[in-house]
Amino acid sequence: MIYKSWRNGIKVFIPICDCCGCTLPLEYDFYDAVDAKKAAGWHSVNQYGEWQDYCEKCASKITGAAADFEGVGNK
Repeated sequence: MIYKSWRNGIKVFIPICDCCGCTLPLEYDFYDAVDAKKAAGWHSVNQYGEWQDYCEKCASKITGAAADFEGVGNK
C-alpha cells in the first residue's frame, strides 16, 4: 500500500509492503512513491479492487507456480 500521511503540514506518501510491513523512504508525490516501488523491485497486485504491494523478498515467496507448493517436501 501507499500510506498517505502528513509531516509538518506537508502531505507525504510512504510505500509499505502489505506482507511484512517494510517501508521505503517517504515521497512528496504519489507517483514518485509508485516509481520508488518499481525501482525497488516491488510488485503490485490488484485484488478485488484493492492494490496490494509486496517488497521483492515477499513477492518472491508468494508468486509463481512454486507458491502453490510452498512447504511441500520440507522436513
